[in-house]
Amino acid sequence: GQNMFKYMDDSIEKGLTPVTKKDLEQKFIDLGIKRGDIVLAHVSLSSMGYVIGGPESLYNALRNVVGEEGTIVVPSQTVEISDPMNWHHPPVPVEWHASIREDLPPYNKKLSFSKSMGSFSNFIGILPQAIRGEHPMYSFTAIGHRAAEIAPNEGFNFPFGEQSPLGKLYELMAKILMIGTNFETNTSLHLAENRLNREVLIERSKISTTNGDEWIEFKNVDLDSYDDYLEIQKEFMKTHHVRKETLNGAELLLIDMVECVDFTRNYYVERNLK
Repeated sequence: GQNMFKYMDDSIEKGLTPVTKKDLEQKFIDLGIKRGDIVLAHVSLSSMGYVIGGPESLYNALRNVVGEEGTIVVPSQTVEISDPMNWHHPPVPVEWHASIREDLPPYNKKLSFSKSMGSFSNFIGILPQAIRGEHPMYSFTAIGHRAAEIAPNEGFNFPFGEQSPLGKLYELMAKILMIGTNFETNTSLHLAENRLNREVLIERSKISTTNGDEWIEFKNVDLDSYDDYLEIQKEFMKTHHVRKETLNGAELLLIDMVECVDFTRNYYVERNLK
């Protein structure tokens, strides 16, 4: 377990103080999170050094601040449940494709934990009262007052479009919480990309049906075509008042989702980047 507690080594080396649930609650209050808020959270726990209790403490802190009437949402995407011919990071040998297609377990909202969404997202996923969408590649998981309304997908097409959890979060005027992350992982930008005339792509994923496992196809728009999410962040931060706090060197941001999505759409339209 040499690397398992690397964050603890780092904290000790840098002379950082362990982060408590109380610290987190105070930061969330200072950021302007209120009772009843709907918060879409993107969290890198390790960015804050040693958080005592890890994702559990962060969840309890956020839950205490938004209250019973609040809702916490996380992306729980499983992009690995896809056709290996579309894998690019890294591409895998063609000779592997048949056996991967055959053997890859289908999406299961209880069992399919994301390889890339981080420990906070996976923690929300194990809570018995959490509700997760049915999308085999692009699900969201929500817990709290509006969870049942937000998490489900209407069909598999356009998983970040108007009928998606993102579309619903926009309608409900959600807030985006970023802890130690940046716009590279700001999923809400995909809603803006669905409001342009982006090229439509076909993706493939695997689901389980009453007749056994099945590969399905669905439509999506071409996402992050220009590799410019950090540029968008820079411009957005210049022109909008974004609440900002730091904790052990990690930056915590609270962003109005409607402002962010509208800004991003306009950014592309103004530059003719359809």
